Amino acid sequence: MRVPHAAHGVLGENQPCQAHFHRQEPSMPTPREQELEAALEKSRAETRASFENRALMYPYLYDELETEMGAQRATELMKRAIFRRGLEVGQKYREAAQAGDLAEVARLFVDGSPAGGAFFEPGVEELSPQGDTVVLRMVSCPLKDAWRTAGYSAEKVDLLCEIAAAVDEGTFEGAGLDLTFLDRQACPGSEKCLLELRTRQG
Repeated sequence: MRVPHAAHGVLGENQPCQAHFHRQEPSMPTPREQELEAALEKSRAETRASFENRALMYPYLYDELETEMGAQRATELMKRAIFRRGLEVGQKYREAAQAGDLAEVARLFVDGSPAGGAFFEPGVEELSPQGDTVVLRMVSCPLKDAWRTAGYSAEKVDLLCEIAAAVDEGTFEGAGLDLTFLDRQACPGSEKCLLELRTRQG
């Protein structure tokens, strides 16, 4: 029995593939594009360094205050000062919060994260169907990384994280929202921060 030849245009076993479309090779970046990318990387490195510098100031401030007035008072004073800064930051969320638009609050939070979100990797974990509750997440933190790299104990890192979180407490107080921390990255076994925001009734 004769085996019929492959019809014209149909690939046989030994027939090479004839591409009908030209595959465009990726173009090399121009010198200007390379220059812009280098500048962007430099800016990111400088921004990260500023976060690390801020992070490493916290334990020194805490240690001095603790020596003068004890651990509890040192914690209270640092949190109070950081909270005040948060109140100012919170004004950018206030209009959306007063309108009850937590989706917009979440968008502002994510879009406003430094370096396009590269340092904190923010996102929305959950938005309630009623729109009155949203859970924001962050899965990285340059402050936490700096404390751990510096060799602070897990307990000290957790304390410093609690103190630093006062800026978030102030931020959403300034916005007129109720904030509950469901999780923090510095807690043993945790991998992300979860911030639950609720609109206020009345």
